[in-house]
Amino acid sequence: MFSKCSVALSILAAINPIFVYAHDKHDDIEIISVMGISKPIASNSSAMKMDMSQLETPGSISVYSKELIEAQRASSLGQVLRNDASVSVGNVRRNRERFYMRGFVLEPDQSYMRDGQYHLSRYAQPIELYERVEVLKGPSALLYGKSTPGGMINLVTKKAHDEMQFNLSQEYGSFGFNQSLLDAGGSLNESGSIRSRVILSKSSQDGWRRYKDGSYAGQERFVGALMLEADLSEDTTLSLNYDLTDDEGRIEMGPQHLKNKASGKFELAGKRDYIWDMPWSNRKSQVENSGFTFNSYLNDAWSINMGFNQQRHQRQTLESLYGKVQNVDLDKGTYSLRGRDTFERFDVTTAFFDLKGDFYTGDIHHRLLVGSSIVDYDRTGQQMKMAIAGRASFNDRHIIERPKELDYRNGAAMTHVQRHTYGLYAQDMIEFNDSWHLLAGLRFDREQTTHETRHNVLPKLGIIYHPTENTSIYSTYSESFEPKDPISNSDDVNYGKKLQAERGQSFEIGAKGEFLEGALYVSTALFSIEKNNKVVTDKRDDKPVTTQNGKALHNGVELTVEGKLTPSLSMLTSVMYLDAKIISDPLYTGKRAKDTPAFTASTWFNFDVTEQSQLSVGAVYVGERFGDTPNDFLKEAYVKVDLGYSHSVHFSNQHLAVFRVNIDNLFDTYYLRGGCSNSAMFSDGRAIKASLQYKF
Repeated sequence: MFSKCSVALSILAAINPIFVYAHDKHDDIEIISVMGISKPIASNSSAMKMDMSQLETPGSISVYSKELIEAQRASSLGQVLRNDASVSVGNVRRNRERFYMRGFVLEPDQSYMRDGQYHLSRYAQPIELYERVEVLKGPSALLYGKSTPGGMINLVTKKAHDEMQFNLSQEYGSFGFNQSLLDAGGSLNESGSIRSRVILSKSSQDGWRRYKDGSYAGQERFVGALMLEADLSEDTTLSLNYDLTDDEGRIEMGPQHLKNKASGKFELAGKRDYIWDMPWSNRKSQVENSGFTFNSYLNDAWSINMGFNQQRHQRQTLESLYGKVQNVDLDKGTYSLRGRDTFERFDVTTAFFDLKGDFYTGDIHHRLLVGSSIVDYDRTGQQMKMAIAGRASFNDRHIIERPKELDYRNGAAMTHVQRHTYGLYAQDMIEFNDSWHLLAGLRFDREQTTHETRHNVLPKLGIIYHPTENTSIYSTYSESFEPKDPISNSDDVNYGKKLQAERGQSFEIGAKGEFLEGALYVSTALFSIEKNNKVVTDKRDDKPVTTQNGKALHNGVELTVEGKLTPSLSMLTSVMYLDAKIISDPLYTGKRAKDTPAFTASTWFNFDVTEQSQLSVGAVYVGERFGDTPNDFLKEAYVKVDLGYSHSVHFSNQHLAVFRVNIDNLFDTYYLRGGCSNSAMFSDGRAIKASLQYKF
């Protein structure tokens, strides 16, 4: 069971989202160290795949811990990433969150990792499974292969514990929100060499927007996970994992931004509480992940790490509207429907093997990483789409029923996509002395598809200078690549033409420091990212013409401040200024990138009112940005304020209860979130959540 010190520190972690702790046992004496900020000391599953502190890392990485996630009662990945000004929200339709990082889209099939492995993220991530979220900013292709130049997200899963732990929480909130969570585990034998953890979560919500029949766009989700871990020897550990996410809910496409014929200006069409879709629109998704990791220390200097994961994802999406809404008459308030029923199955197998070494050549210290990775991606599906007779209206409750013919089994098979990717990489952190370090790396990738075989070579170089023990200055050059399939639109002039990979080059300089005896961490970065070979489409004789003549340039500066200002006041602040421009495009040269504000900021303060009670306040500012690539529709800037309060009750040495109340969008601010090229999503109204958490 927990010692008194462990319980006391657990309370501290529960009531302060910025505090984290680490403990090690030595000679039967438990040594506990407390740090004022959450600084990632990378493990095998962490972003850099090496034991590197923030000051040693030549790049920008933000880490959001489970303490922060619990304090903010985040129930989605988007609610965690709102703490990061470098990340902006994209399309949230179909219950899939899309994001931009440094102005570039985070693609669901190449911008996410799970425990350092490629992870297909075509579903809403179950945040209750994750210990922390790591945000890697800038190209990360060296270690992980194909990726967008903006960065990547690494989701670090919770692990089994050797000490018995039990965590039960119940939460209720506005708009029918309800979540029950059980998180329990511990040693399965007397020695503690075999450990387990079980997570079960059931949640549902109605939402606040309604269909024409008065029903809500609700959703339900079940998450179940089992983690097993065994010490095969003093130096070798085997971990097994399985999790299931079953998600079902309705669909809404959001309001449309359309051109008003009378004024010639683009405006938002649709009421804030009105859903364009018919109430029979829905989606079902089931995702299974199963795999293992194997970690072994060969000696004091060398270790091997390997892992395997199999993901199976099935989903069906039934839509009454897709793409741009057709035949809209704003004066009469009517529009046409287009139905689409899609079934997809994804099978993704990933594996990696890393060899890590720590050695000297003369007086020069090396931390070497040599590894390989495999990704086997397979997608199949079937789709039926059709125009639906009749016209819907904003002004009545008439529902156009689903046609019987609208069934994916009546449609044609979708393009079968197979990709086999093999990667080899090497990275060396070279420490010439206490002040000067150099990180150099090279990656070779081979991707084989049904169309062709492609090869990519990517370098990375980073220089770190430590003026003092608690500060560092760095400069980094890195590259990214995004393979593209041949042009599949049969109407395109260049139909069937093979495309090269889109490539990104990034230059970044930055400075980091730990102040107030390590309690406060400050980081700033200046970056320039250029993306070449962009796939763009023009028109010739009313026919689309796709080429790779596009180019984009994103320049920006970021600032992060995290830690304790006083013994009772903690903060987490992130700020970014971004100039994201399209440099070359047949239609949009000189335009600003979609959904990328010039200025964003996020801050979160936590104040210890008493030893048991904490008050938190957070604010997010998002500057004005365009909702479409032609820059015809401008979304206004907004400030959203959140509030939180928690109180802890310690019953005994082993039992703890935490009561929390969180208010999201305290002042009920109206704003527009991300959307598709022709749509946006309305902000949620003020929402109150109350939760009771019991631990021992």
